[in-house]
Amino acid sequence: MRRLAVFLIIAIILLFLIAPFTFRDQIQDFITRIFNRPEDQNGQQGTSGPKLEVDVKENSSYWENLASDLPEFVSNLAVSVKNLGGGLAENVEVTTKIDGATYNTESIALLQPSEAYTSSITVKVSYKSAKIVTIEASCPFSSNSKTVIVNANLSRKFDGNLCRSFITPEDQNVVELKNEILRDKFSLTSDWMALRDWVGNNIQYRSDSEIHGEKEYWQFSNETIQLRTGDCEDFSILLCSLLRADGWSPDNVYVIVGEQNNQYHAWVRVIWNDIEYSIEPQGNGFAIAIGDILSLSGYTAKYYFNDEKFGSFG
Repeated sequence: MRRLAVFLIIAIILLFLIAPFTFRDQIQDFITRIFNRPEDQNGQQGTSGPKLEVDVKENSSYWENLASDLPEFVSNLAVSVKNLGGGLAENVEVTTKIDGATYNTESIALLQPSEAYTSSITVKVSYKSAKIVTIEASCPFSSNSKTVIVNANLSRKFDGNLCRSFITPEDQNVVELKNEILRDKFSLTSDWMALRDWVGNNIQYRSDSEIHGEKEYWQFSNETIQLRTGDCEDFSILLCSLLRADGWSPDNVYVIVGEQNNQYHAWVRVIWNDIEYSIEPQGNGFAIAIGDILSLSGYTAKYYFNDEKFGSFG
């Protein structure tokens, strides 16, 4: 029996040495596949198998308003699935999940070694919330995934790119308050003055550090209505929102941010009968002729904005 085994081994060796080169190559390829499988029993990636790697990066982002007129964060994510292995990645499935639910699935027939598949996805997130985005890629012998969290945390400080989001004329709270003020106003009082008087008489000035524990914290109009407190920009944002809700054109009403000796202040500017008026929202109708001029004198207007426009002076 032992002699027979020795004879078979010698025969195989001789056959391999004298076989045609093509047959020899086939034997070598067979041996390579056996010992270099894409995955071994321990799950380790073989050198000749595929190896998928997923990458997700934010390509761009911006804020826009919802139908309810509250800001919404829009993030454009760049997705990449690359084959880092030495073998072919066949029948690759790329699945996008948002908050655990499948958003879409794409199929890729083949990824060569070092070849990458790219795509993009746009994610919209309501203010003060977040969405979890997971990209999963899989094929025979390999899989990988990447998860990112898209947060909609709006800066509450002055930012020229975000100022417009604070003017919310379509917010239900603003519309309801505007209707209530105009319904109850004195018949001889103009609408815009009635709105201004309500803001000046019903909102109490309190600093951001006192209310929010921060040096600067811009409030949305619905927050100012609820809190009944705010500082200069909060008064101005609320009044501008009310005037826009009452039909004032974006060409005729703005919030103005001005500066005097490195101190900043906000007020509202309206254009009425082709005449510009600077309004101090913390005052009331009796101050329109003199009080506004006195309280705003010395300030140099630097920026203007409403829900449609932002700009600077000079």
